Order: sequence, then structure tokens, then C-alpha cells
Amino acid sequence: MAEREPEVQALRTALDECRYGAARIVLIEGAAGCGKSELIDTLAEWTDAGEDRALRAFGSPAERDLPLGLIQQLVADAPAGELPEVRTPPDGWSQVSAMREFQTALERLSTATPLVVSVDDVHHADSASLCYLQHIVRHSRSTRMLLVFTAPPHQAGQDASFRTELLRSRNVRRIRLRRLSAEGSRRVAAGSPGPTPCEALSAEFHTISGGNPLLLRALLEEYRSAPTGTGAFRPEQGGLFAQAVLTCLLHSGPHMLDLGAALAVLGDGYTPERAGRLLEVPAVAVAQSVASLAASGILDGHRFPHPHTETAILDQVPADVLASLHLGTAELLHLAGESARAVSGHLLAAARLGGSPADVPWAVDVLREATEDLLTHQDPARATNALELAHELSHDEQQRADIKIRLAAVTWRVNPGRAEKHLSAPLAMLRSGRLAAERLAPLAELLTCQGRIAEAAEVRAQILRVSVASEPGGHEGPGYGSRTDDPAGALHLRIDHPGGHGEERPMAGSDGAAWTTAAERFLRTTVLSDDTLEPVMRALRSLIYSGNPERAAVCCRELIAEAQRQNALAWQALFSSALATVLLRLSDLHAAEEYARRALDCLPEQSSSAFIGSPTATLIRARTLMGDHAAVARQLRQPVADTLFKSTHGLSYLRARGLYLIATHQLHAALGDFLEAGRLARSWGMDRPAMLPWRTDAAETLFRLGETQRAKALVDQQFTDPDARKPWVRGISLRLRAVTSDPRRRLSLLNQSVDELSRSGDRVELARSLAALGRSLRATGEPSRADAVIRRAWNLARECGAESLREEICPELNRQDRMRERIVPAECRVDVDTKLSDSERRVATLAASGYTNREISLKLHITVSTVEQHLTRVYRKLNITRRQDLPVDLQLTFSTAEAV
Repeated sequence: MAEREPEVQALRTALDECRYGAARIVLIEGAAGCGKSELIDTLAEWTDAGEDRALRAFGSPAERDLPLGLIQQLVADAPAGELPEVRTPPDGWSQVSAMREFQTALERLSTATPLVVSVDDVHHADSASLCYLQHIVRHSRSTRMLLVFTAPPHQAGQDASFRTELLRSRNVRRIRLRRLSAEGSRRVAAGSPGPTPCEALSAEFHTISGGNPLLLRALLEEYRSAPTGTGAFRPEQGGLFAQAVLTCLLHSGPHMLDLGAALAVLGDGYTPERAGRLLEVPAVAVAQSVASLAASGILDGHRFPHPHTETAILDQVPADVLASLHLGTAELLHLAGESARAVSGHLLAAARLGGSPADVPWAVDVLREATEDLLTHQDPARATNALELAHELSHDEQQRADIKIRLAAVTWRVNPGRAEKHLSAPLAMLRSGRLAAERLAPLAELLTCQGRIAEAAEVRAQILRVSVASEPGGHEGPGYGSRTDDPAGALHLRIDHPGGHGEERPMAGSDGAAWTTAAERFLRTTVLSDDTLEPVMRALRSLIYSGNPERAAVCCRELIAEAQRQNALAWQALFSSALATVLLRLSDLHAAEEYARRALDCLPEQSSSAFIGSPTATLIRARTLMGDHAAVARQLRQPVADTLFKSTHGLSYLRARGLYLIATHQLHAALGDFLEAGRLARSWGMDRPAMLPWRTDAAETLFRLGETQRAKALVDQQFTDPDARKPWVRGISLRLRAVTSDPRRRLSLLNQSVDELSRSGDRVELARSLAALGRSLRATGEPSRADAVIRRAWNLARECGAESLREEICPELNRQDRMRERIVPAECRVDVDTKLSDSERRVATLAASGYTNREISLKLHITVSTVEQHLTRVYRKLNITRRQDLPVDLQLTFSTAEAV
């Protein structure tokens, strides 16, 4: 007990003074676990080693109601017959004479040798024994007797008068045992047998134990017996530390375990009054008990100093008791006007523990209100739990439908599959005619956001019927059902004006640029939330499919960052999938594959959401172009959601699968997928080539099958669509139209296709049209120009990583490239660039890509003569004689807008 040296010395002094003939009384005060009993044990060792006579008794909560139980312990500890038997006097009889007889016997014992009487935990003594002890204290001033009592400093109860008597006595000495300081805890850890914890762990042990010696020693014992190499130390459930905590509670007073549980449940909501109401005890008693636990280090104020302490207590409390405490706390906080978020936390905790808030009339409203607060604080998981409990508690059918619709919106943040299932009940009510009109619009919005266009149209039809019925004379009024051409809103943007009216127009035509700007402005100024998710996606699609994929990519990245900030994994998946689509449109195949995988990784395993079809489609298309057909085959063997082909995501999936089937020469199966995608798109009113060019996909397949007339009819149909004015759609359509045209007309159409696709940003489709142009030039007797154009197409495919397209365009160049990779070391290929000046490398790179001298001069803003001079120097430096021998791995490391 080196850390208790002053206290030990004070007790030793009291014993020595008793031996020299003075009566002494010592009150050892300290919280549970702080060493009171250990100090008493030290006193017993001294008396055993000397000639002192010692009597010892122990107070116990179990014997508080046993009359004279503690005095009878002292009698039993004395030699037989030296102390009188003590009995409870009959009712109406005084025990004063019995106390005098007992006092006289004690004095007789102390005549020959000093007498040490110690009572440990005197605060647990029964009232009759306390009367005896009080009498002894009052009349033992001239005897060689040392009376030693231990008690906690904050305990109040039946020993109050006894303590008052002690304070009146002039020969009483109080020894206060305080908790260990951080340095004291470190010395105890260092002085204990076994391995010594590191400085950081010693500091953590001091925090966990609160400086309580009993708790500290329990931690050290567990630490030294724990297996090595198990990572960070933590006390075992029900281990020595947990047992020590319970021991401290037991010795701190009655019902301390209940109080510990109440404090854990109340948390920062604690007040003595609230805890008292929960436990049905006076607030003053709660405050005293809390002070007692704080003195022992089990509490820091009213909070536990470390989660391990709280866990040790809660592990001992039955689940039904904890549930009842949480329900009681929810009631108290609600009555006090605390936030719905705080109240809902206790309702949810009670439900998890098996308690039922079913009898709480305000629970549903509080849980729904808390949902919005939780979402504001980026806690979608708890918001979902709150809504699910509200749905379970609600008995109103319309309210339950409303909650399910909100659940679908909230769950979309983290789990699209569950979100889709939440709408089953509202849809069933719709079809049976029981869903209230005010819930139709939110349901339609959610179905649209989930891509379930057929069901969204079903809801909008009901909205239209309600709107018509509500109009005077039965005329159709404004509302959701007024649109039929594009239920998905894929190419339409609605802008709400300050006056309260809205405007919605297609992203095409002469004012398309203005509406694109409006979409981008909308995305940059709108706060992402459940309510804005659908219009945000609508604006994003407008950017993607209106010919502005670069701007869309920037917006996608900003939205991904915001979804990460809000901890909305499914939104991250949604915007990552959109970015993958954009990157695929920009022919960045590897990046498209990466973001599609990121989208899938954000979703729960085994998710059954139809949304998965969207990033999966991008994966299939990117890998098909990269030539990884084995990976695509494995992907296609994976099961898909039952609802996939009832959603817009199924359209992307069908097209991606069809393109793979073409690449692997399964033409009839591919045609079936394209035609089915077209059928669905038409039936859903979203047949837009900018999103789904199924006609040209099917036409290309039909050309390969020899069905030219059917193919031509499909291409002609695509030209009649307003989207045919967009460069991407027009470029693809022109290439397919060229197939059925005469050779001279074909060249003109393919040149137009190349021009249109050059403006679209889609380098893969541009490479396809260049390859077709090269083949057409060769057929019309222009082999040199044909070789240059084909080389340019091949280089474009190479830059994109489209290995299968590269092989299709020119197998010979592929073989040469592979040979070069094997034969020419990488350092030699780098040396090619170092031999050329920047100006020469610019010209050589464009020439190697298939551009003519005239095209190079226009791109670099130099004369044709200058181009020829640069090429001459390049040929000489590289020891070649013609542009066809230019290295295929020359990299374009400059902006083509720069002048030489």
C-alpha cells in the first residue's frame, strides 16, 4: 500500500496511542473500491502480530434488517463468555441496560490489553446495532480501546445519527481515502507483478478505472492474463473488471445497479428528478447516490468515464428492464419538450430490446418528425429505422401508405432493392382504389426515380382521372397526367419560377443550348435531398443526352461528393453509374468500367434492385469494346432482378447485351434484344434515340443478316425523330444510311457522319465511321487516303482501349503493334519522342492518326507547306520514307488548338 502511506501512518499512530492508554476512534471514509477494507486488513495484521485483542464485524446490505446482527458478530469474535449475549428486547422494553452491560464488558476486556474493535461498512449496519455502537462511542473516552469504522463519504440513511455522534467526539480522527491520481495509477501498474503496460495503456487504465484501486487492479490482472498478439486490450464480458464494477456498486448503497442502468439510458438527459421518476425514488437520494458513484470513479459527474464501465453494468440488466427505462425516458423527454430526434432514439432502443411503444399515442408522429431531423444530420440508417417503427405502430391505412412512400424515398439513399419493395403496398392500395389522391403524386415521382415507368404511368393515369373528375364540367385540368411523350423525363427539364408556375420543355431545338445552361445551373444551385433527387436526375439526364457529356461529367462528380458527405451510399451508386454512362459516351472505357464497378460496390450484397441493371449495362458495354468477352459472359450469367425489364434500367441492359451478342456473332439473339428494347421504349412513351438508338442497333444487325430493306426502314424511321438533329444520333444514323447508298453518295454520307461524331465527343463511334469511310475510299480507288483514314480510326480505337474494335478495323495494324511491343523496348519507344521537336511531334502524331496534310494545317493553323517540311524532317530523323511507317504509339501530348 505504498500509494496509501499517509493514511496508513495515521492509522498506526491511532493504534500506538491506544496502546499507551488513550481511547481513540477512527472513521475511514472512502468510496467503494478505494481501499477501506484493505486498510482494515492492515490493522488486523498489526493486532495479530502484537498483544492487542481485536474484535471485527462487517456490515452487509443483506443483514441490514437483521436486528443486532452486527453486534452479534462482535460477540462471536470474542472469547466465549467474555461478552454478554445480545437480544432484541420485547416491545416496550428499553435496551439501555443491555447496552451498558455490553459497554462494561468491552472496558473489562481492554483493561489487560488494548482492545481494537473494527466495523467495516458500518453504513450497512442494522439500526439496533448502530444504537449499540453509538453508546460505545459516547462512553469509551477513558479506556484503552481503538474503534475503527469504515463508510463511504456520501452515504445517507439510518446511520445519520451515528455519524453525528462521531462528529461530536473530540478523539475521532477521519481518514479520507481518495482515488489515485494518474501518477499514482502509473506507479501501481509499474509496481504490480507481471508485464507492465505501456505508458499510453497505463493512462487508458487510469481513465477506465477513474483512479479506483480495485478497478485498476482488476484491469491489470485481466491485461496480464490476456493472450498476447490479440490487438487492442479490452476487458472481457463478465471478467474481473466487470465483477469489480459490480462489487463497487454493491458496496456503494442499495439499488445502485438500477441507478447505473438509468444513468446509461438517460445519458445527457439526466437530471436527479428524471432519474428519480424512472426509479420511483426521491431526487435527493438519486443525487447522493450519484455523488457516491462519482467518488468511487465509476462515474465522472453523471456520465461513465469509459464505455467499458457502462457495458459492465448494462450486461447485468435484463432486456425488459432496459426497454422499460427507455420507454420511461422517452415519455419524460417528450413531456419536457426535448427534440423528436432525442425522444425517437429511446423509442427505437426500447423496440430493439423487445419493448413495445404501441401504447404511446404520440410515438408515430414523433418518429416521423425525427426522420427529417436525422436526415438533416446525415443519418439515413436511423431515419429508416424510425420510419419502419412508425409504420409498425400505425393503425391508419392511409398513414401507413404515406409512411411506406416516405420509406421508399429515404431507403433509396442506402438500399435501392428495399426501396423498391416499400412501394408494393401503396401500389396494391392504388389498384384496389383505396389510395388517397394526395399520395398519388409522390408515388409517381418515386416510381419514375426508380425507373419503373410502366407503374409510374399507371399512377399518372389515376392522377389524370382524379384531375378530370375535379374540374368543373369534367374538362382535363393541369397536372401530372398531362404528359405522355416522355414519362421518364429523360430529355425534359422543369424549371420552377418565383411566381409559382413551372415550365417544362424538351432539350432539343433552337433553344436547346439555353435549356442546357438551365439544367447545369439547376444542378449547381439545388440542394440534394430526397425531394430533389428526381428533378436532379432529370436535369442530369438532360445534360448527358443533349450533347454535353463533358459538363455532365463535372456535375456527376460534384453530386458523388455530396452523396458521400450525406453518407448516402445508394446515391453514390446512382451518380457513379451516371458518370460511368457519361464516360462511356466519351469513350473513356477504363474509367467507365471503374465507375460502374464503384456503383455496384456501393450497393448491399445480394441486392435485388432493378437499378443494378444500369451500372451492369455499362460494365458489359465497356468490357465488350475492350475485348474482354469472357468477363462479359460471366456477368451475363449473374441473375438479375425480376423487375429489371419492367424498368428503364432494363433498356440499358438489353442494349448492352445485344451489343455483346453482335460482337460474338450471335446476330439473331442480338436482334431480339434490340427489338424488345424498342418495344418497351415505345410502350412507355420514351422512344428517344438520344437515349436508346435501338433502330440503328437493329439495322446494323439486319444488314449483317442480309435483310437490307428492313434495316433501311429502321434507319429512315430514326431520321424522322427530333433527336436526329443531335450530332451523336445523326452521326450514327448517317453511317447506317450510307450502307444502302451508292458508292459516291456513301462517301458523302460517311464524311457527314464523321463531322457530326467529331462534335459529339464519342470517339468510339467516330472510329467506326472513320473505318467505314476508309473502307469506302478503298472501294472507290483511293488506297492512300483510305490507309490514312483507317489508321486514324485504328488509333482512335487504341486511345479508347477498344481492343475488339481495333481488331475489327485493321487486324494487320494490330499484329504490327503487338510485334512492336515485343521487339522494341519501351526505352526505345520513348526515344522516338525525344528525337522530335514539339512541332514535329504534333504534326507526326496527327499524320500517324490518319489526318491529311490539309487537315493537319487546319488543326494546327499552319500552312500545308509547313506541314510537308515538318514531315520531311520527321522521316529523316526516324529513318522512314512514308507516313504509313510512322510509329503507331506516337502520343498526342499537346493541344491541337495550339499553333506550331
